[in-house]
Amino acid sequence: MSVCRPARCLFTKTASTPLPKATPQRWFQTSASRQARKRRPHYPSIKADDLKLLNQAAEAEYPKYDTSETTLLAKQYSPSQIAAIKAAETSIDSRDVLIQGQRRTDPWRLPYEDDLAEVDPVTDHRPRLGPEDIEGRLEYRRANPVERDEAIARIANENLAKMYPEGFPEGKLNDAQEQEMQDALEAALTQAAVDPRVTYTSDHPAVLEALADPRHSVVAPSLPRLENRMARQTRRLSTEEEEDPRQKRLLQYLGWDKQNLRNLRIKTLVSHGVTNQTRMGKIRSFYYLTMAGNQDGLLGVGEGKSVEPEEGRKQSVMSAIRNMRPVPRYENRTTFGDLERKVGATKVQLFARPPGFGLRTQHLIFELARAAGLQDLAAKTPRSRNKMNVIKATWEALTNQKLPDEIARARGKKLVDVRKVYYGGSVH
Repeated sequence: MSVCRPARCLFTKTASTPLPKATPQRWFQTSASRQARKRRPHYPSIKADDLKLLNQAAEAEYPKYDTSETTLLAKQYSPSQIAAIKAAETSIDSRDVLIQGQRRTDPWRLPYEDDLAEVDPVTDHRPRLGPEDIEGRLEYRRANPVERDEAIARIANENLAKMYPEGFPEGKLNDAQEQEMQDALEAALTQAAVDPRVTYTSDHPAVLEALADPRHSVVAPSLPRLENRMARQTRRLSTEEEEDPRQKRLLQYLGWDKQNLRNLRIKTLVSHGVTNQTRMGKIRSFYYLTMAGNQDGLLGVGEGKSVEPEEGRKQSVMSAIRNMRPVPRYENRTTFGDLERKVGATKVQLFARPPGFGLRTQHLIFELARAAGLQDLAAKTPRSRNKMNVIKATWEALTNQKLPDEIARARGKKLVDVRKVYYGGSVH
């Protein structure tokens, strides 16, 4: 037995040289331990002189309200609002605003500095007015030739007054000034000719001014608007849209309107090219498999094939909407028990799950379940995963479920005897 270790332990306190330290514990993190890091302050230290300069700059940049400004605010705001403004001013340190605040440089910033108290006719939306904003009866009539000439002269003078607010230039004019005045006169007459107040007139001054007020252009359709013939011919109302005859027949078949079709969730799940060998050669067409559902218990699958891609897709959409069937849902969230369906070499197994489980399936079954309004479902495809067969098998499994009441009637029993749940599950 060696005596080195006992001797070392005995003379440890008397030895002048310190013992070697143990090997430090190894760290597996990429960053150094907190003790090894150089601690830096979170905020830079500011000297007293710099602090005085900051305070002076903050007071100059963001001064406090003086007595005259407070008097002006009191004319517009109530005493409680004035107290809230003062409390906000005292709680916000102007020095922090100067240090931490910065001007926006993003593309969505306002192109001008404004307190947003007034409406800018260039950048802001114009306020819309309705017929209720005009007092009195909304009566107007078509103007006769005399009234039309008088209105053109009056409106042209108003336009010229806007172009020359200080009056027409007097004295001898050069060629450029005369041409400019001639162009201004033609522009004023053109604007007056297309003004609605020239075509229509009214004994009510407010109605007459509203004819040319752009704030009444949308919400007051009862007031006339002057439109050129080209705009009338090119504009097509929503009620006059050209309707697809197949869509019209489909709406008649289902007894729906266009709003029901817009609420459907339609998605093309499979699309690929198909080649048909004929005596005329190879004819290539496009195949589409589309699903449609209202996310509330209706689901349909349709196929379409055509030489034109858009035509084939439209055929599949119409077929999917026409083939929609109800999908029974337990508590409007999952299926009635586990389901299994086989199409070709593809087998699909669907499993009902408790609330909050979600849709944990592959992407094709996920789209079908979401379109049908299912929320909790699990699925397996243990055999072939051909896309078309997976979609068809899932659709047939969801629409051909066996309900508990049907099973009970087939067995000649009551529903509670089939479910084997008595008295709310307290007795089995």
